[in-house]
Amino acid sequence: MPRHSSHPFDALAERFAQIFADRISAAMPRAGRNGVARKGSSLKRDMSCRYPGCKNRSKGPRFRFLCEEHLKLPKKKQDEVLAKWAEKNA
Repeated sequence: MPRHSSHPFDALAERFAQIFADRISAAMPRAGRNGVARKGSSLKRDMSCRYPGCKNRSKGPRFRFLCEEHLKLPKKKQDEVLAKWAEKNA
C-alpha cells in the first residue's frame, strides 16, 4: 500500500482522480445479463404482430415481427403486410 503524502497538492490530485473515475464509470454502459454491456435506458421494442388488427405477440425480429399464426402466410403476403406497416409507422 502506498504511503499517503501530507502535501495539500497530493490530496487535491487524489480528489480530482476520484471524481474523474466516478464520472467515467457512470458514463460507461453497465453489464447486463450474461455480462453483455447495454445502455441503461434502452428502448423497449414493440413486440406486437405487424399484421393489421392482430393482437397477438410477435416472435420478434428474427421472425419478421409476426405471430405464429401469420408466419404461416405466403412470403409474398408477409412482404405486403410488412411494407404496409412500415409505410404507416415511418
